[in-house]
Amino acid sequence: MSKTGFILTAVFLFALFMGPGPGAMLIDGDPRDPAVWFGIPALYLWALLWFVVLSGCVVTAALTVWKKP
Repeated sequence: MSKTGFILTAVFLFALFMGPGPGAMLIDGDPRDPAVWFGIPALYLWALLWFVVLSGCVVTAALTVWKKP
């Protein structure tokens, strides 16, 4: 596996872990008083952030690692 492939795999797995897992618990407030960032629920922005990271990994891998020789 190339260095780029290893880094993309590590970032992708980290994003899979942090998106719905403990990261969401860290940023979300009390159920009666949810955290709000920039007028948007923090949990929504958190999920959107990790979706962008995951999508970026897939696009980067498609353009660099998964090319046919």
